[in-house]
Amino acid sequence: MPSAKTRKTVAVRGAAPVASPKRMAGELVLHGIRITHPDRVVSETGRLTKRDLAEYYAAVAPLMLPAIAHHPLSLLRCPSGIDDHSCFFQRAPGRGLGPDVFPFHFANKGKTYEYLYIKDEKGLIELVQMGSVEIHPWGARVDGIDHPERMIFDLDPAPELSFDAVKLAARDLRQRLQGKGLESTLKCTGGKGLHVTVPLAGKDEWARVKSFAASVVEEMIADVPAAYVAAMAKVKRTGKIFLDYFRNDYTATTIADYSVRARAGVPVALPLDWDELEGLKSASQFTVDGALERIRKRKPPQSPTPQRLP
Repeated sequence: MPSAKTRKTVAVRGAAPVASPKRMAGELVLHGIRITHPDRVVSETGRLTKRDLAEYYAAVAPLMLPAIAHHPLSLLRCPSGIDDHSCFFQRAPGRGLGPDVFPFHFANKGKTYEYLYIKDEKGLIELVQMGSVEIHPWGARVDGIDHPERMIFDLDPAPELSFDAVKLAARDLRQRLQGKGLESTLKCTGGKGLHVTVPLAGKDEWARVKSFAASVVEEMIADVPAAYVAAMAKVKRTGKIFLDYFRNDYTATTIADYSVRARAGVPVALPLDWDELEGLKSASQFTVDGALERIRKRKPPQSPTPQRLP
């Protein structure tokens, strides 16, 4: 794993260089936020410490923040690391949050919800300080919660399927969306599958977006029933790819671009250019080190202009 000295020089193309971390005895300070116990191990198998994690998120903050700042968040927190299986999800603000992590309350269909959100790099680093590893944003901003900014399809393969089948499904989905006048982006999730996402102009409401996504999935299943399924029950997914469009709804979240995953080897959910799909070996092939090396050498994928559904 590259040393902290190597990591602190990472600069994202098209963004201001990340400031060198201020170091104190047994401490690390990033964006003015003190990281306690920086040498605590987050993952033995991934050889990742809290220092590594904090410096990674500081490096990729310019790439992450456009899609997570001012969005309700769900966090997978692992204060003791990921290896002891004590991680837990948190969506509501609670004790121990920093001053740059804010509460968000809203009501929908008679139910009230409480989430948290951040505005900037300080908030992101405070999430790491409190033990967050994974970051899962909503598809809408807190100031436009009824109008999602993206439509997401999660391609989740049955265990027995090859990754080539997932890649084929992603191409199929992209072509179908293009046939409807919609351009999309590609992301390896750091897990088993791929995400195909359509950037939206924030004009369509959740129900419309979910209904449209469902219609695309139903079309795919009707055309190739042996390959695709939309049922959540795992018993019905044998030998097929689960086309998960259910993330296009209130309270649904998805893994953020550039988020570290709390899994063996601590892979990263990484956005890709479509021309990289052919050579992609797995949805979890990029690690923290690989993601940092990538942003040093390659311009981040360009997202299509936000679109309105036809």
